[in-house]
Amino acid sequence: MSNLDRILEELSSIRTRLQEAIDASERVDLLDRRDELRLEARRAAPASPAEIEEQLDRLVRAWDRLQKQRIDIVKQAGDLAAGNFGFTSDAMRINRHIDEAAGRDELEQRIRELKAKLRQFDLGTS
Repeated sequence: MSNLDRILEELSSIRTRLQEAIDASERVDLLDRRDELRLEARRAAPASPAEIEEQLDRLVRAWDRLQKQRIDIVKQAGDLAAGNFGFTSDAMRINRHIDEAAGRDELEQRIRELKAKLRQFDLGTS
């Protein structure tokens, strides 16, 4: 397991623990550790375009898996005129929980960062 993989695994664990934490001081400690790990992840990030593309590919596959876990609200709800408004709000809430549990925000942020870094290589400004 690479150092970056270890960092990402710990970030995932912290995300879960944050959702369960009740104590304010524990939440502060977890948030501080999360910030430290995010900084470490940026430092441990791959430097060559090939390494960045490999990591980006891995993250895009993870994002695709996440999308498959989510509820397709349009497909499942059918005709909203049939009174499926409750289902739609429930499905949106479930999707929000799936996104939070999987760290969708961090995943999308990291994908954006890697794409930007690849653009820098393409422009020759690494």
